[in-house]
Order: sequence, then C-alpha cells, then structure tokens
Amino acid sequence: MEIRQNNSLQNILVFGGAGYIGLELCRQLLETGREVTIFDKLVHGSEGLSLLAPHPHLRLINADIRDIAAVNRALPGHQAAVLLAAVVGQPACDLDPALALETNYLAALNILESCACHQVSRFVFTSTDSCYGAREGEKLDELSELAPLSLYAELKAKAEQRIISAPAHAGFSPVVLRLATVYGLSYRPRFDLAVNLLVREIALKKKAAIFSGEQWRPLVHVRDVAKAFIMALEAPASLVDHQVFNVGSNEQNVQFKTLGQLLADLDPDATVDFVPATPDLRDYFVEFGKIKAVLGFAPSVGLFEGMQEIRREILAGFPKNPYDPKWRNA
Repeated sequence: MEIRQNNSLQNILVFGGAGYIGLELCRQLLETGREVTIFDKLVHGSEGLSLLAPHPHLRLINADIRDIAAVNRALPGHQAAVLLAAVVGQPACDLDPALALETNYLAALNILESCACHQVSRFVFTSTDSCYGAREGEKLDELSELAPLSLYAELKAKAEQRIISAPAHAGFSPVVLRLATVYGLSYRPRFDLAVNLLVREIALKKKAAIFSGEQWRPLVHVRDVAKAFIMALEAPASLVDHQVFNVGSNEQNVQFKTLGQLLADLDPDATVDFVPATPDLRDYFVEFGKIKAVLGFAPSVGLFEGMQEIRREILAGFPKNPYDPKWRNA
C-alpha cells in the first residue's frame, strides 16, 4: 500500500530525544532534513547526544517534562511532537512510584493538552506492548483488552486511553505507538533489555543464562522503531488520528528458547544455559497486521542480523564499558 507522505511537518519536538530510542529517532529525522528540538532533562547524561551534535538543524532544551511552563515555551513553532520521555521500565518505576506517576501519566496529559492549544498538528505517544500483560495462548491486537501487571504498564495504559479518547481538535492528530521489546544499539545503548543483555554476555563472557525459555516476547530493532515513528509522523491524519498501532512484526514474535538457539549460533564456542523458573509475567504474542496494512511498516533488521551487529559493536569497543550502570535505566 502506497502512503502519501505528509512532508509539511518539518519542525519536530522530541521529548526524551537524548535517550535510547530518542537519539536514533533524532538521527533519522535529521537525515530527512527536518529541524529537530530535543527536550530532555539528561538524567542519563549527554554522552550519546554529543555524537549527534553539533548539527545545524538540531537544538537542545535541557528541561523536565513535568515543568509545564518549559513545555509551553518549547512548543510554539513546532508542527509535531513525539513523547518518548518517561520513567522507563518496571524496575525504574518501582524505585520511585510518585515520580513515575508525575512523569508517565500527569505530564503526558499536560503535554497532550499543550500540543492541542499550540496547534501542533501531530502528537505521537510512546506506549508498550506490556500493557497486554500475561495472555498465554492469545494473539493480541490493538482491540484486545489491556491487562497491565506493572506500574509502568499501568500508567502507560491509562495515559494512552486518555489520549485516544481525548476530544477532537481541528488539525490536531494524536496517535499511540505500542512498542514491542526493543533491541539493538543506539548512541545511548541500553543493556537492561533482554536481547542486548544476553548478546553482551555471549560476546564478553561466552556464556548466558535464560530463565524458562517457554515465554513468548515480541521484539523490534531500535532502528525500526524510529522508522515507525517517522511513518506515524508522515502519514495522512485520516490514517492515524486517535489510532493505536502495535510496533513490531509477526516474524519477530519469538520464544526465549528460540532466542537461546540464536545465541548459540552467534558464537558456537559460547554456552547458553536454560534455568528452570516460574512463568514470566510478560508472556504474550502480539499481532502487528494493522501497522503493516495501514502504514506499510515492515522491519528492515532481522533478529539474528541485529544480534550479530550488537556483538560486533561490543567487540569493537562500543560502548567502552558495556557493564557501566549508566547503560541501564535502573
């Protein structure tokens, strides 16, 4: 299906643009010639950001999304906004539930209203497929009931439901992207993500442990996530307005025992152990037909290809110390 691109959205504000996904998204946006503003409180530092800057079409606002005055100062002049900034993941949310509530829910709703007031044409909200919870034997799509099991997923589910049910504003189109579990390296790598962590262990220690192995998990490469955001920005409003899209592909719904086989193929001299464990609460199989049919999205990076790339970069020295705590969100 050929989608007519909306190339009028040339000034993009990315909340959380200095993070793992944000830096890759901003890199791709800049490659399209757009003006990009990163709005980020730099809680994880600015090391990755230095790989993008200086760039003539990039600017940085160092601020917290809970600061509604700073948000309202930043929005004028931007045709689109992407909200990636969040307290990301269950462990980080459990460390400070109040901060998670303020950031992941209350600030998200404030930004939604501010975008409508400032006549921003497109607002893309980042959610997670973990909103579906543990649903063994079901194939879950955008119409499936949400059953979040963690504070992180619960706040994302509540925020996206408020966004999708928000009153219509002429010329303003909010859209929600529910991401599969992301893997791959960006300018700000993360090693608290399953695939990245396991490949790191194979690359540097030549052994890795997988608990259970029966659980299903949908996976998607960080470059493809950024591509999906750009497609959501460029699509006609009629296709995305107040819509939810799962971001991933049916081909990369995998069981962890399959992931273990791929790890063994990655380095035949390495050891992969399967450890008996209680069922993983994040056990779910997600359908990705909607984003393929409506936006024409298909991944450009295969799982094994992405794993090979992670191993290659780590062995080449990027990042310098993959065990540094700064490469984790909590």
